[in-house]
Amino acid sequence: MIPLKDGFEWFSNSSDAKKNEIMKSLDYCIYQSHPTVKDIEEGLIKSNLKETYSPCVLIRKKPFSEVRQKVLRMNGLDQERSFKLLLSVFSVADERRRKTQCIDGCDHEWHQISGL
Repeated sequence: MIPLKDGFEWFSNSSDAKKNEIMKSLDYCIYQSHPTVKDIEEGLIKSNLKETYSPCVLIRKKPFSEVRQKVLRMNGLDQERSFKLLLSVFSVADERRRKTQCIDGCDHEWHQISGL
């Protein structure tokens, strides 16, 4: 609903406690979007992050289900990179699901937000 740049700025300016809360909410959305390997690769590209950054290396090295929690719990600069990466992956996976599984409607609460 908002540009990634604006979302990233909002996250970066949040308190540490709020960032942890945001990451937990993002985890819920990511889990529900069921990203594929292709979604993850597209999300990496869309994030514009260097492939050598810790969250990018982790997410490529092992199955997503194994590293998701580790990436979500990163701190400092890696937490901001993780937010950007996971938000990009979610964006790709959610778009795919909207065009396939949810094309005729669904009851996903995040698809019911007005303006989408």
